[in-house]
Order: sequence, then C-alpha cells, then structure tokens
Amino acid sequence: MKLHPEDPRLTAYVLGELGPEDAAAVEQAAAADPAIQAEISEIRAIQRLLGNRLATGPDQLLQSQRENVRRSARDAEGPGRVLLFSALKEKLQSWLIPMCAAAVLAIATIILFVMPQPPEKPQAASPKPSEAPVTPALPAQGPAAPGAQPAAAGAIVAPDPELPTLVRRGSVKAAEFPTLDLPVQAGKASMEWVRKSILVDGKMPPGNAVRPEEILNHFPFRLSGTTSIARARDLPGDHVTAPVSTLSTEVIACPWKPSSILLLISVRGNPDKDCDIRLSYQSNPGNVFSYRLIGFPPVAGTTTVGQLPTRLPANSATVLALEIEPSKPGTELGMLVWTVDGKPAPAITLQHKSDAEPSNDARFAALVCTFSQWLAGEQSGSIDGDIVSALAREIASSDLAPDRSEFLNLIDRSLNL
Repeated sequence: MKLHPEDPRLTAYVLGELGPEDAAAVEQAAAADPAIQAEISEIRAIQRLLGNRLATGPDQLLQSQRENVRRSARDAEGPGRVLLFSALKEKLQSWLIPMCAAAVLAIATIILFVMPQPPEKPQAASPKPSEAPVTPALPAQGPAAPGAQPAAAGAIVAPDPELPTLVRRGSVKAAEFPTLDLPVQAGKASMEWVRKSILVDGKMPPGNAVRPEEILNHFPFRLSGTTSIARARDLPGDHVTAPVSTLSTEVIACPWKPSSILLLISVRGNPDKDCDIRLSYQSNPGNVFSYRLIGFPPVAGTTTVGQLPTRLPANSATVLALEIEPSKPGTELGMLVWTVDGKPAPAITLQHKSDAEPSNDARFAALVCTFSQWLAGEQSGSIDGDIVSALAREIASSDLAPDRSEFLNLIDRSLNL
C-alpha cells in the first residue's frame, strides 16, 4: 500500500475505523516512511487535544463556595452555641433550604456561563456497540472546480479556528471529467453542531462546521424514482434470491438554479451484514454540461488519494445529492453504475421528466440541501434567506414527522438571527 501524508485513510487508522487488513497495511507503510509516521503522530496529537477540550469535569462546589457556606453557618449560630434538634429543624427551614437553592443556582451558572462546553467536532457520529464504525466525512473522488475557494463563513459567524478550513466543491465540466466515484458513507454530527449554535447559542454556526452531506443524512428518506436491486442467492442450489442492497433515485428540478436538476440517490445496505459497494456517476457529456456533488468538502491543502471507503454497514443507508446542469432539456443525463461485493448490479439510467411530481421526501431533501448550503456560505449568488423561507413554507404541514417539524423550527430561528 502506497500512502500519501494527506491520505484520509490515516485519519481512519488513528480513529480505529479500518479493518484488520487495512490497518496492518497502514502500519507497514508507516514503518517504511518517516513522513507517514509524522503525520500519524500529528493526527493523534490533534485527537488528544480535542479529547482534552471536550472532556467534562465533575459537578461540585468551588473551594471558596464551600468556605462561604461554612462561614455563614458559624456566623448565624455564634461561637459555642449548642442547638437542640427541634431548634436545628427550625433553623434548617429558615435558612438552609434557601442557601441550598442559592448553591444550586451558583452551580448552574458556572456550568452554563463560566465553563461552556463546545459541541463535538463535526465528524461521523459515534457508532452503537452493535454497529460497525462509520468512517468520518471524507472528500469524494473527483476534482473540485478550478475556481473553488475555501468556504466562506456562514451568513454571520466567522470560521471556527479549531476546525479545519474546508474547500467547497464547485461544478466540473462533464466533457473533462465524465465519471465521478461516489462515497457510500457520511457522518451525521454536523447537525448537532448547527442545532446547538442556532437554538442554544442564538447565533449562526461557523461556516466550516457545516457539512451539507451530514445534515442531509440526519434524516431518513424514501425516494420514489427508479430503483435498482442487487440480489444474491440465499443458498447454493436454491432458486430463491434475496436483496443484498438497493439503489434508489429521484430526479427533480433544482430549487436554487432553474437551469439545473437535482439528483437524489439513496443506497441501502444488507439488513444483516456489511457489504462492499462501489458506486459511480457516469455522465453523458453530450447532454450534460456540468455537475457538482453537494457536500463532502475536502480540507484545504489536501488532495484525495486512493480509493474511497466502500464498506456500507449492515442495516444502514446513505443519501447523496448531485446538482446536474443539462445542455439539452429532457435528455438522458447519464447512468449510475455500481457493484455489490464485487458483482455488477443493474445500472440506473437517469432522465428528468419535467411533468413528474416530486415526492414529499424529495421536496424535503431539496430543502435540506438548500438550507445547509446557505448556512455554509455556498452558492451565495443563488441561495438567500428568501429562497430558504419559501421552500420551508411549501414543506410546512400538520402531518410532518416530528424530526422534520423540528427542522422547520430550526430554519425559522436561523432566519431571525
């Protein structure tokens, strides 16, 4: 295995998210390359720094507070005075209960204002014991646009210096780069950072804390376009087949760019075991002018090296979004080509039907993509608060799922900051 010091697999190795074979290969490569060893040491140092910063201390009174409580008790009773239990009970009722209430308020004040705890650094959420680890958000293969720049701050707040600078992906020309390998894993932690910034801190989140792909994958979706099912025989000699993985799509009009369409992709793994999925978008350069993967921003100064993680944990799903600008209306936009566990699965031909009504899930996914890009400072010439507000009003309904209703409230709060 040949590794570059900026290879994202080094981060996965430090976080313990590589399989035994890949981890051993990384260790072997590091043993022969001092630059790789130095990079691993630096990543571990950053991991320790974040761990120390996010660590919480025990809830307890300060030494000065304990002394004040003792001094108040001594002053109130006077030196050498002995109290009967009945008198002590009266004293407790008269001053100890208010004093305890004051102490509780003091502790709450210290926790909320003196020692604010920063939210978790946006990366893959911690997996449950029964789940395989989720790889942190990694940049997808394929070039960023030549003019792509480090992400601007969110609508108000400057970037957080403790987080890496991100380079937002621009559109690439299909004639120059007709194929894009797609990731099959995404984290979800960015949503918690955004929620805390807006609902608790009352301010817009830092632009480099916003990862659109993580916010999108915070919600479950059921797309109603074309679906491809990869199957495998249950047992040798058995003629019945069972689904191993499903790939679903829906193509709708792009809400922030009328000349483009929005391709939504949902890849769902095997309910019982992990599977290896390799997925790529093969554009039709004759009909597609450009395309852009939404989210998965690379860290500034790094390049994607090697293959993307392809393991999709059991009973999990990942949702992706691509903005595609056709050069001809109503034409075939390309194909989604994929394999499951090394075996080809049925490809999906992509075409936008302008008269097709988008599903409720697709409309909500479009809102999530629009809002998250607005927070991240992306597409500032096309996306503003008015567009976000209009899309949210179209989604509003009395029968929305609770998590989606909460998301609309989050949007409303952000538009009033």
